[in-house]
Amino acid sequence: MQCPCGMDREFKNCCEPLIKGEKPAPTPEALMRSRYSAFAIKNMDYVRATTDPQMVLTLDLEASREWAEGAEFTKLEILRSTDEGNKGIVEFKAHFKLLKDGSEQVHHELSKFRKQAGVWYFRDGRVIPNPS
Repeated sequence: MQCPCGMDREFKNCCEPLIKGEKPAPTPEALMRSRYSAFAIKNMDYVRATTDPQMVLTLDLEASREWAEGAEFTKLEILRSTDEGNKGIVEFKAHFKLLKDGSEQVHHELSKFRKQAGVWYFRDGRVIPNPS
């Protein structure tokens, strides 16, 4: 199976080892890609586990689960990514199709990441509205 994250690799050689906890994400971008893949395969445990411990209580896991289960994830575009010590950002566009009506959607976000004790975590994200 091709990895949902968009890298030209098989899932088992790309995001799966991160999702299974066999190795940590080496960069904020790698963590972003693996979280996208987790949404694509509906693995909300990984999404929760990779959310910053300081922010995990703000995560609406049930809403995230409902969104993931109602969508088919079709493409991930990484627009920019930084890795500066223990902080990083990733700007991305997640393309998906809503299962209820087949409409194509794009989620554009600027996400912040934080490294704690050598492990990268998703901190928070800001949705970037589509220009009208």
